[in-house]
Amino acid sequence: MAHSRTRSSMTIMKPERWQRIEELYHAAGALPRAERVPFLAQACAEDQRLLEEVRSLLDQGVTAQGWLDAPAMTMLANAIAPRAQNAGSSQRQRDALQLIGKTVGHYQILEQIGAGGMGAVYRAHDDRLRRDVALKILTVDAGSHAEQRSRILSEARAASALNHPGITTIYEVGEDGEQVFIVMELVQGQSLREVLSAGAVETHTLVRLGAQISEALAAAHAQGVIHGDVKPENIMVLTNDRVKLLDFGLARQVVEESLTVTNISSNLPQPRLAGTIAYMSPEKLAGSLGDNRADLFSLGIVLYEMAAGSRPFLGPSAMALATQIVNDVPPRWSGGETAIGEELVRITFRLLEKKPAARYQSAHEVQVDLNSLSRSLELGIMLPAAVAGKTAVAVLPFKLLTPTPEDEYLAVALADPVINRLSANGELLVRPISAVMRYAKQTTDLMLAARELNVDVLVDGSIQRLDRRLRVHVQAWNVSNGSSRLSAKFDGTVTEAFELQDQIADALARELNPGAPKTSVSSPTGSPAAYELFLRAMERMTRNNRWDMRIAIEMLENTLVIDPQFADAWAGLAEACALMGGIFEPGSKWIARAEKAVRRALNLDRENVEAYVARARIIWTPTRKFQHRSALRSLGEALRRRPTHDQALSWRALVLMHVGLQSQAKECLMTALAVSPDNTFTLTFMGTNALYAGQYDEAWDWHARALRLDRTSLWANLLSPAAPLYAGEMEKAAKAIQSATQVLPKDPLLSSYEALLWAKRGARRKAEQLIQKATHGGKSLLHTHHMMHTVAAAYAVLGKHKPALSWLRKASTNGLPIYPVFRDDPHFEGMRSQPPFVSLMANLKREWLSYQREFGSGLASG
Repeated sequence: MAHSRTRSSMTIMKPERWQRIEELYHAAGALPRAERVPFLAQACAEDQRLLEEVRSLLDQGVTAQGWLDAPAMTMLANAIAPRAQNAGSSQRQRDALQLIGKTVGHYQILEQIGAGGMGAVYRAHDDRLRRDVALKILTVDAGSHAEQRSRILSEARAASALNHPGITTIYEVGEDGEQVFIVMELVQGQSLREVLSAGAVETHTLVRLGAQISEALAAAHAQGVIHGDVKPENIMVLTNDRVKLLDFGLARQVVEESLTVTNISSNLPQPRLAGTIAYMSPEKLAGSLGDNRADLFSLGIVLYEMAAGSRPFLGPSAMALATQIVNDVPPRWSGGETAIGEELVRITFRLLEKKPAARYQSAHEVQVDLNSLSRSLELGIMLPAAVAGKTAVAVLPFKLLTPTPEDEYLAVALADPVINRLSANGELLVRPISAVMRYAKQTTDLMLAARELNVDVLVDGSIQRLDRRLRVHVQAWNVSNGSSRLSAKFDGTVTEAFELQDQIADALARELNPGAPKTSVSSPTGSPAAYELFLRAMERMTRNNRWDMRIAIEMLENTLVIDPQFADAWAGLAEACALMGGIFEPGSKWIARAEKAVRRALNLDRENVEAYVARARIIWTPTRKFQHRSALRSLGEALRRRPTHDQALSWRALVLMHVGLQSQAKECLMTALAVSPDNTFTLTFMGTNALYAGQYDEAWDWHARALRLDRTSLWANLLSPAAPLYAGEMEKAAKAIQSATQVLPKDPLLSSYEALLWAKRGARRKAEQLIQKATHGGKSLLHTHHMMHTVAAAYAVLGKHKPALSWLRKASTNGLPIYPVFRDDPHFEGMRSQPPFVSLMANLKREWLSYQREFGSGLASG
């Protein structure tokens, strides 16, 4: 159904009218009260409406600053409407205070926790679900303003459809007699306004919070909901450093039907001016409805205020402020001279463009750029010299122009070997296939994907198939300016897949790394059928689930029936069996099969990188008693052959961390992040490595970033409670444990964290019960030695030094001989002078020094 939108039914207050009201208001305000009415009667002449508007402002006691900070809807409703309405509003405020102790619906009101132009907010108890909630009772009369009432309820219901951790959940929208209410989750934390009371926000924090706000807005906009009032008061920073966007009470659902906009001479607030003036976009100030880009302008004001400590526009009156927002270029803040600062200025000023078309067009684009800036902040200071300044490249899975299930594997089968070839000599930082798989089956904005992947060059390709023949069109793009680096076509048959990969990789290598010597690569098998089956198996493995891993194993076994001399297939089989035995179906049978496969691979090809990585993962397992030295040597062999192999780097870091070589582990992890910046496995262990170095805040930040990328990450959920526990932040630790328990409800490591938590709180009996639960609760998803270490810490806090030492010894002999961490662990303070502890530390120190001598220098040492 079509709807027409006309302007004849509405009147927008003109700037001249606003200016005249303000002039009279300030002039009258300077006079004694007795002289104001005669002055206004003369100044307003026969314009009775003008007289009432100014008198209303004076009666309200609205200050110039109040004009700047008050929500426009509230300002118009309460300051310009007739005084009778204001009297009604005052009565409602008195009524609000009398609601404490009363019941609305099935919500018992406990206390008032806030108030705004749209209503009062209370802490209330939900008698049905037995939880505390935030209850907002709106200041809308039942007998009047039916249209406003209907609109607000409609908008609140639209907002209640949103489901995102960065948006306050709305549980219910309802009416109880004459009262309209919204029930929301009760959010604990500080508003961004409270955070800003201390001044400008540190850049890393600003970028992290800004990215989260952008993510929340993107989620809302994707559902057709615009916030309409983005400002620091409506942004909460939670105790876990997450952001929550509040008060979608002014949000509007974007619909194609026209809005009925009433004349401003009525008592209704004007929907076209919803929002807060100081954070309002130029188009909304000009009377336009605005769209998602109005929210982005408001976000720009917020980012600017966080960076500079004050808003970009500071007009002394509402009219002056509106004029500045519409016309003036915001001044640059000081401190933006660095490369990071310049990029933050660029992002913020693009958000503050006057014309919506010149701004970012989506909140997701803002999130991508802020995430990229966040990575630069994290890596810029610590990036190892070996990778600093190298060109970052991403090769996306190729697109099938006529996709069929039978040919689906080709998208990855052609791209993955090209990735491996380009990354072979370590001169380019090539994103691994795991980092680009999300683009395999979706229409992709190439430049947005490049920014998401944080690369300098993006490669994409298309595949056209006609019977057995293939035509592959490959393009490489400069991300900085969108220019083409390469555009080439390659022809072959399905049975010539290897030759196609080789031609594509050679063409890209010549263009992207012209100084590198050409490497000759022979076909890994003489059988086209075996190679096709191998490629299909490799694509299955990228799906990373139990079912597809089993299918991949079957395919690889069939491949090896066709060609038993196919070393890459043996290496792939070793990796698949190791993954089955380590994650999907833990057990020694898979590890034994993996060992057999890796021996065959290395006997056939001593240069096989994947075989060395698989061998290390196999021997560094509980079944093979954590052979640290052999695993490090094997990973060293892999890295000598491919210095930027992200899995070899991450796993080498993991082993180094477990033997107490934290600085060497950090170098590996930072190099791995340079290759694959959003790898949650690597991010998680960056956090744990920082924890072991006593850097608890940094540890929390890394774990939080991993969880922002993947809220179901098993590694990040299991390890994140440790940092607040060690930092003494008990409430934060308790929430992290609770959150992790929702993902892994019975993991013994989480029970051991709880035991340490209650031991530190002094609840001895509860702590000991939880220790028993941890030690008799089965196998942890992580290696059991982490649980053993935590149990030892809990016993030590309880003053039970003998069992503490016993569990610490068990941890050290079961894969965690981490001398510096045990030595410096604050929970063992009371045991350090005891002979058994001293003896254990002396033995561990000797072992640690031997690791230091062999593996203490260089990524590929050992």
